Amino acid sequence: MHPHQRPPTLGIVAALAYAAVALAPYVLLEVETSVLEEYYAAGLAGSNLLSLFALVAVVLFAAGRQTRTEPDLVAGVTLVLGLVLLLVTAQWAVSVPESVVFEGGVDWFVYHRWLTTAISALVPAAAGWYALVLDLV
Repeated sequence: MHPHQRPPTLGIVAALAYAAVALAPYVLLEVETSVLEEYYAAGLAGSNLLSLFALVAVVLFAAGRQTRTEPDLVAGVTLVLGLVLLLVTAQWAVSVPESVVFEGGVDWFVYHRWLTTAISALVPAAAGWYALVLDLV
């Protein structure tokens, strides 16, 4: 693997991990639908839209990695997209009421929103690294 392919590869993995973690409660929790609806409705955007942003980032990183799109354009667009993803996810994480988190009934659900936010930070980090490797910064 060439050095300029490592950052977009990290970006692909990070964005896929974000989508998987963001949607995990739908699959792993056995709670009433209203609990998850309230959990994801707390922020500006729900997990569906944010996961769509992450999947768009996957396509962009893959296009840059394979040089199907100008790598410098991909680095810039994914940096902006990643920062939006991080900020909106962080806003959602602080907006979730504590009472909803404890209704999940499992310990990991209490930390889910913070894990999701931490993983979302990897997307702009990979884009920033990509910009550095391409000597754009």
